[in-house]
This record gives sequence, structure tokens and C-alpha cells, in this order.
Amino acid sequence: MKDGTLKVAVVGAGFMGTMHARVFSQLYGVEVIAIADPDPARCEAVKAFIPGIQCFSDYQDMLTLEGLDIVSICTKDDFHLAPALAAARAGKHIFLEKPIAAALADGEAIVGAAHAAGVKLGIGFLLRFDPRYSRARDIIEAGEAGEISHIAARRNSPAIEGPARYGGSLPLPLHVTVHDVDMVLWLLHRTKPVSVYAQTTNKRLGHLGTEDAVFAIIRFADGAVVNLESAWALPAGSRTLLDAKMEILTTAGLFEIECGESGLYHASETANRYIDTQHWPLSQGEIKGDLREELMAFISDIRSNRTTVATGEEANEALRITLAIMASARTGQVVAV
Repeated sequence: MKDGTLKVAVVGAGFMGTMHARVFSQLYGVEVIAIADPDPARCEAVKAFIPGIQCFSDYQDMLTLEGLDIVSICTKDDFHLAPALAAARAGKHIFLEKPIAAALADGEAIVGAAHAAGVKLGIGFLLRFDPRYSRARDIIEAGEAGEISHIAARRNSPAIEGPARYGGSLPLPLHVTVHDVDMVLWLLHRTKPVSVYAQTTNKRLGHLGTEDAVFAIIRFADGAVVNLESAWALPAGSRTLLDAKMEILTTAGLFEIECGESGLYHASETANRYIDTQHWPLSQGEIKGDLREELMAFISDIRSNRTTVATGEEANEALRITLAIMASARTGQVVAV
């Protein structure tokens, strides 16, 4: 860090990599200096938002840039390990999009490398920065609602979203369900999951090698039960690109977190849909919402040497439970965790 400015480079110039680059470039005291992607056209496209950014086809070359402080990794799940290890060896702080990896051994290696290098490692579970979820957790943590008895959550989207973007290369549970798994573990951090049972269906998207939907039941050691539903096979004409909701039943209350109806609805001659006001809405030329709050928090963590974003250890626990969901769906058996 020179003159108080943190310099950031991004690995991966796809949808999320571009979003990270844009958000970081909008933050005070932060400069986005480079982005790496094997596809030069995707790198060049980022220059429309950040004209002075340097483009690299190999992230290893990018890591040698003078004064680089932070590396934000936005590759596909199973390509997280190599750039994360390289960034740690280079002594750079790491922000890594969820999930931490596609294999638990990879996630553990990433955490170990960050600790060995003495660098910050933050994982992109942006729901923690949605005030609806975080405020519910605050009330529960304050003891005002009793103990959690049951959580039911859904996170569904049309096939024109995830499947169209990733072509079946990312499993539904690792891309979608893991969000709610992390949130549930965050809410129930004083107890531990003990078993998982899951089922899937793939009548529409099976030809892509992915699921239409996954349904999971997680039981915790204190008796709490969690039901999770994730799908990305909704029709293109769905009123929202994200139909998400969480209900938290406690011994002294009930919380309902509704994310589907965003508060901004647009109808035209050809379409009608709720527009995102939560994750990364574009407002007055800047990206706002959860993603911005999360990346600002990571910058603050580095400056103040604290931890507010999801840690690597927490991300590995979310990965472990999500992989158990996938194993249960394959075998049809309850999986002890």
C-alpha cells in the first residue's frame, strides 16, 4: 500500500470478475490496476469501465506488478486453487468468490497457504451483507427471539441465468445452495450439523449435466432442522430473476426474509420483471448493493486488521456440508456430517 491507496488485481474477466473490478474501482482509496483472463476479448471489454486497466493472459505475470496489494479471484469453482496459492506465495491479500473451492482438500490448502503467508483471506458470501439477513441475525444473537427451531430457505432462478451463463459447468448446489448453507451455519454457529439428506430432479437441465432443483434437510446437534430448496430451471418469463426467501422459526418468534419482490417492478410491451435492488444494482452509474458492501468490508478488514467477511475456515465448513448434500442426492442416503 503506497500513499494509503490499495492496489487490486482481478483473476477472471467473466461476469463476476468484471463486477469485482467495477466495484473496487469505485471505492475511495482503491485502484484497480490489472485483470487476467485467457480470453483477451473479455479483458479488453473491462476497459470500457476502467480505461487504464492492464490486461494479462496469465495471472502469474500479473502477480509481479509493483505495489500490488490485493488479488480478487473470480474464476470457476474448480480453478480457485492455483491462483489462490500463487497469490499467497506472492504475499498478496486474497478475496475469493464463493465457494472457496470445488474440493475440500483444495479449500484447506488455500486456507493453509494464506495463514503461512500471513495474508488476509476473505470469501464472497455476500448474503452476510444484506441488511435483512444480518439484522435478523443481530436480533437472534441479542437473545430477543429465543433459540432457532427451524429454518426454511429457497433460492430459485430462471434457466436463462446460471445455466445459460455457465452451460452446466458448475453444479447447482455449489453455485446456489452454498449461499444458504453459509447463512444457516452463520445463524446456527453455536451448534453443529449432524446429518444431511437430499434429493434432486433434472428433467429440464439434465442434458447440460446439471440439476433443475435440489432439496435438502439438515439436522443440527441442538435439534434445529433446516430445509433448503434451490433451483435454476424456472421459466424465462418468471417475474423475478431471483426468487429467494428465508423463514426462521424460533422458540419466541418468526422471521421472514423476502428477496423475490425487489421493490422495483418494470413492465413493457415484451417483458415484466422485478429488477435487482439487492446484489449488484446499477444506480447513478455505480454498482451498489450487497457486493459493494462486502468488498468495502474486505478493504476495511485489511486497513484495520479485523475480520468481518466470511473466513476461509467458515467457507470450508459451508463447502463440506454442500458436498454432503451432493453425496446424499447421488446415493439417496442420509449422510452423517
